[in-house]
Amino acid sequence: MNHRIKIGNRIAEIRKQRGLTQAELSEITGLQQVNISKIETGKYNVSIDILNKVCKALEVEIKIE
Repeated sequence: MNHRIKIGNRIAEIRKQRGLTQAELSEITGLQQVNISKIETGKYNVSIDILNKVCKALEVEIKIE
């Protein structure tokens, strides 16, 4: 499994734990819902800035190990 898929799966997991739909996350971040979907399925090569925006909306930090 590549990194985009792992990151996307984790974002989807956290979003669901927070009780948010993709549409709601889209509204909070200002990203299009289709892009949220692509991020979650690993079909979007997300920039650090966009990833940071999504993480802030989900109230999580990016961890670098």
